[in-house]
Amino acid sequence: MRRNAIFFRRIYLAVTLISCVLQPLTFATSTTKSPYTLKTVVIDPGHGGKDSGCSSPWKTKEKNVTLAIGLKLAEVLKRNQYKVYLTRTTDQFVSLPKRVQLANKYPPDQTLFISIHCNAHSDRRIHGIESYIFDLLPTDEHAATLAKRENAEAEVDLIHFIESSLHKRGSEKFSWDAAKTTQSILVSKLNVKDRNVNAPDGAVKRAPFRVLADTKMPAILIELGFLSNRSEHGQLTSSKRQQQIAEAVALAVKKFDQQTHPQ
Repeated sequence: MRRNAIFFRRIYLAVTLISCVLQPLTFATSTTKSPYTLKTVVIDPGHGGKDSGCSSPWKTKEKNVTLAIGLKLAEVLKRNQYKVYLTRTTDQFVSLPKRVQLANKYPPDQTLFISIHCNAHSDRRIHGIESYIFDLLPTDEHAATLAKRENAEAEVDLIHFIESSLHKRGSEKFSWDAAKTTQSILVSKLNVKDRNVNAPDGAVKRAPFRVLADTKMPAILIELGFLSNRSEHGQLTSSKRQQQIAEAVALAVKKFDQQTHPQ
């Protein structure tokens, strides 16, 4: 599997390089003024309906936690004058391709996609927060396992990704910036373990998440803690803590916006 990922990544890089010569970037390079101005945030509460996501030893379902946090985040962002849309607002099943389709209705140079999830592990001692962007090659074995679990309903079509990614060239930098900023603020504001420190760049993890593969705008996925860990389970199921998480993510969005488009 890893060998196939490397093979397709090389194809992707080759096609992207050729494409750079044939057509202009849809987003700015570092030497030009950024055309990206954040106005809309698409919140994607992971799982829902028949897809419950991971479950805690105490029977808590991931889909319920992500929805509760997503709804709270939407309210905070609206107060900060952003347009906000959710891929689901109730306990309903929404396929991964449908989530991408919903997000892609909005201008890619004005939109940020945030997919909200919770983690789980057989070792209940493991805890902390992770932030991801899309990449064909996972950062590590945990990232690969996580992507496989989250993609259970719809695996990434590598050939299709290579084709569709040409339409969003240039957004990767913004995705990385958004993930790095979000991770940093979540760790500092919530006083939790930073599980991204093991990433090659020490800031952002990468994995082939299906929900991030075809989004045309900058897109990140955040794992807000481990439901399998007793302490984090208690926090993630607390309405007060959920509000703190929402406030922290909203602060990260605002900071990312300011960094991307200084006034």
